[in-house]
Amino acid sequence: MELERSKNAFADSIKNSKVGMALVSPSGQFLEANESLCALWGYNKEELKKLTFQEITHQEDLEKDLALLNEVINGKRDTYQLEKRYFDKKGQIVYALLTVTAVRDQEGTIQQFISQVIGLNERIKNENKLKKLLDITTNQNESLLNFAYIVSHNLRSHASNLALVCGLVNNNKLSASQREEAMLHLEKASSSLNETIDHLNDVVQIKIGGEQHLEKVDLKKTISNTLKGISALIAENKVAVTLDYQGTPNISGKLIYVESIVLNLISNAIKYRNTAIPAKIAIRVQELNDAVLLEVEDNGLGIDMEANGRNLFGMYKTFHKHKDAKGIGLFITKNQVEAIGGKIVATSSVNQGSTFSVKFKKHQV
Repeated sequence: MELERSKNAFADSIKNSKVGMALVSPSGQFLEANESLCALWGYNKEELKKLTFQEITHQEDLEKDLALLNEVINGKRDTYQLEKRYFDKKGQIVYALLTVTAVRDQEGTIQQFISQVIGLNERIKNENKLKKLLDITTNQNESLLNFAYIVSHNLRSHASNLALVCGLVNNNKLSASQREEAMLHLEKASSSLNETIDHLNDVVQIKIGGEQHLEKVDLKKTISNTLKGISALIAENKVAVTLDYQGTPNISGKLIYVESIVLNLISNAIKYRNTAIPAKIAIRVQELNDAVLLEVEDNGLGIDMEANGRNLFGMYKTFHKHKDAKGIGLFITKNQVEAIGGKIVATSSVNQGSTFSVKFKKHQV
């Protein structure tokens, strides 16, 4: 009678528990499950009893689960706990905290396992939200640091330069030719200040734009129009351009940003070509499951990634002594790519060339 009461109490505790609970055979077959567990996975009891835990466990988590289970079977432990992923009846991933305890008979043989499963989807969802917010905050902090650098260094330099030139212009002892030269310096200083402010304004506009109001952009057509627009530059520098399109390269973005991204990557490949060899640029577009990959590969001067990789997309970071190098192009390009939900990475070797890879969001019909 005491044993029967104990069995009934145990059965009631499983049945009424708010935590998902199941009795599982040594082979992994579900023997019993409460309503909480059925609700978590979307199966009814009869459906669940036809399954094993191995069948609904995510393959990447199964090996670790089985290793711990074998330690229990071999007497190295009585219980274990781990976070793992299951698949529910609809095939969707369910994150859960699993606790397994062995039930043995008097001889120490395992009769069954008691499994407690606590759903973690809400926690994982909140963690992902927190991570996204942290990423946004990190990016914003990086932007603020860049802005602070511009204001404290570049704008201050421009201001000092303007003050110095103005002092020269107001010097009554200057000859006409010296005054004319001072005016030219003043014009250059003013132009440089305007250029810096324009760069700042560009970055601000990109940040404000974000991923709002994205539109369908035909990447193939955009590349074609860009190449037509700089055909004279390509011909002048005798650059061989090859194109390779795989799939339908329609992306979700902003046309003005995509045009700028494509133009900057191609023009950079021309600008930093290796003049000792014939210049080549390979443009590849590949349709992926949920994205479109654009690759622009050249055989130019290349970059020492070990020394400069971390600063590649930094503002005012230059890596070659080119008269037109200002260190703003790749910084703007990265911001534009990220503003429309994309990612950009680069691989490069000195005198071997560079490959810039941009992953855009695929346009969903």
